[in-house]
Amino acid sequence: MKRLIRILATGILCASAALAEWSSPHDLKLEAEAPNALIPFPREVEWKEDAVKLPKADKWTIKGKAAATEPVKLAWKALLGEVVGKGKGKMTVHLKPAGDELEADAKAEGYILTVKKKNITIQAAETAGFFYGLQTLRQLVKGKKTLPECRIKDWPAFKYRGYMQDCGRNFRKIDRLKKELDLAAQLKVNLFHWHMTDYPAWHIQCKAYPELNAAKHRTRDLNDTYSYADIREVFEYARQRCITIIPELDMPGHSAYFDRAFGFKMHSPEGMKIIAKLLDEFCKEIPADICPIIHFGADEVRIPNAAEFVGMVTQKLQEHNRIPMQWASNRDLPVADTSIEQRWGEGPNTADKSIDPARITRRAFDSTMGYANLLDPAMLVRRYFFMRPCGSAKGDDKKLGTIICYWPDGKVDNKEWIPGFCTMWPGMMAMAERSWIGGGSNGDSLPLEMPAPDTEAGKAYSLFEARMARLRKTTFKDEDFPMWPESRMSWQVVGPVAKDQADSTRKAVLQGETGGADTRTAYCANLYFRTRPDTGYLGMFMHSRPGNTVWATTTIEVAKAGSYPFMIGFDAPARSNRRWTGVPKNGEWSQAGTRIWINGEEVRNPRVYKNAGQFNHPGNAWNFENPLRQEEVWWVLPPTELKLKKGRNTIIIEQPYIGEHQSWGISFIPLFKHH
Repeated sequence: MKRLIRILATGILCASAALAEWSSPHDLKLEAEAPNALIPFPREVEWKEDAVKLPKADKWTIKGKAAATEPVKLAWKALLGEVVGKGKGKMTVHLKPAGDELEADAKAEGYILTVKKKNITIQAAETAGFFYGLQTLRQLVKGKKTLPECRIKDWPAFKYRGYMQDCGRNFRKIDRLKKELDLAAQLKVNLFHWHMTDYPAWHIQCKAYPELNAAKHRTRDLNDTYSYADIREVFEYARQRCITIIPELDMPGHSAYFDRAFGFKMHSPEGMKIIAKLLDEFCKEIPADICPIIHFGADEVRIPNAAEFVGMVTQKLQEHNRIPMQWASNRDLPVADTSIEQRWGEGPNTADKSIDPARITRRAFDSTMGYANLLDPAMLVRRYFFMRPCGSAKGDDKKLGTIICYWPDGKVDNKEWIPGFCTMWPGMMAMAERSWIGGGSNGDSLPLEMPAPDTEAGKAYSLFEARMARLRKTTFKDEDFPMWPESRMSWQVVGPVAKDQADSTRKAVLQGETGGADTRTAYCANLYFRTRPDTGYLGMFMHSRPGNTVWATTTIEVAKAGSYPFMIGFDAPARSNRRWTGVPKNGEWSQAGTRIWINGEEVRNPRVYKNAGQFNHPGNAWNFENPLRQEEVWWVLPPTELKLKKGRNTIIIEQPYIGEHQSWGISFIPLFKHH
């Protein structure tokens, strides 16, 4: 039998050749030479050799007509807060019209940023362009005393780069929403999809029917309501940061609160009359000039009068000069021809490809890359980094862009945990990167299994990880940010093998052999073998079945013996239907029977769980009212300390596949430098 460390299967060579075909939409050499972490990375960059010494913040001035606009004033104030330079002299930032230097499709949000010894120039055609030019300059100067002279010409590939926050199931305070808008704007995100109503409550002030706001008709956040003044305040706050808000009033599904308040369904004749008045009131209070698009859900519901209901709501919104928007999958009500559709849905048909552009026959947003409440951190980031919004390299009048969706779903007692539970900021960074700079070549297969580090795809992802890690320590230092660099690890993976071969294969692997099982090389700290069906059976063994087992082995070299921190997890719980294998029993790594050996000695899990051995949910647990516990989400827990010897350490992990409620894989992430 071949020694394990020497194996490189022919199939892996073929796969690597295929992955090498992916090309980055920007020059990776220019990215590596960047003086600071830029997300999203600009479309066109020229770094020059001459360095510019940055003066103190009180020596900076800004000139130009655009400097009087509210977004630019806000961006300028924030930029000065990042300046740490102490060079002599002054620095003037000139805001000038771009003229013909920006092409027609770049004028709405594009800019040209030029850094020279004595001054900086930002050219743009619209306020948004100046705002984004200042955001890039802010990222460049953060923590820097010098900058290289440079010229950046930049514009987005897609008109909209957005995120959705579910405040219907878990109410979020407006101060928190504002903080998130501030951070999102720094990533050039320009759309906030505000999901405001859902099963637990209608969280919007209701003057026509005050009983709709009564605590007795709610199941969560009983006394929390957004007044119309609150809503207008958030809209204005977003506008000043060049962000459009699309409010979602989900109907006729996801509306159990309505049944409790009125005693009949939304789609009944009586219910439709009430809906008409609710829309009249909302549109009167939130005018069209600040809210041009209203999303009315229409998802996950079957009603006998679907065409009538959709027609009524669509007509009502159009009467108020709004563009209607609906969810669009095979589980939803039909989308009106004049509406915007939001494509969504997981499953085998979306496992290894972006949305088919041919399916987009009307104005559309793409949310098919994966919901944040289903995928774990690394898979979410991979999918948004490599997969193309709307299946295309850039948008057009129908392919509007993408919206990454954050659904906590289950009750969350401490709302501050939501960004961590749903991997908000790493996911948003990947979305912002891809939707701004464009999709490049087709990378649909890459999220399933990470490319080799010597391929262009591997290098691109590693550089992006480095940018995320830098921003994690600076701009996002006060936020939960459950993402750690993973591309510097490699594994030899043995299997999968059937249950009757598990004992003999384990014995062989522990002896450094394979027992005749198939092997392959994998390049990352997060290995995905086969995720749940609701995420499309993602992974390198997506056609495998429960009952099989896989082993993964790697080596970690350290300079001295001691305890070292790792982030470790073996199942990504669905924060929606709560399906997963549960909290491990004390001393064990998972309820699936995961085992770990370090240098030939089996290691038990040192973590002590309050809920040890609980929450194994093979079936769905929708609208789970028992709050999600941190112990159910491995990536928000403190690191696990493991003892390593000086020099090379051999790690072997055995991971059985016990059922389709398990997200079958391995996450074993060193939080320290190693070889």
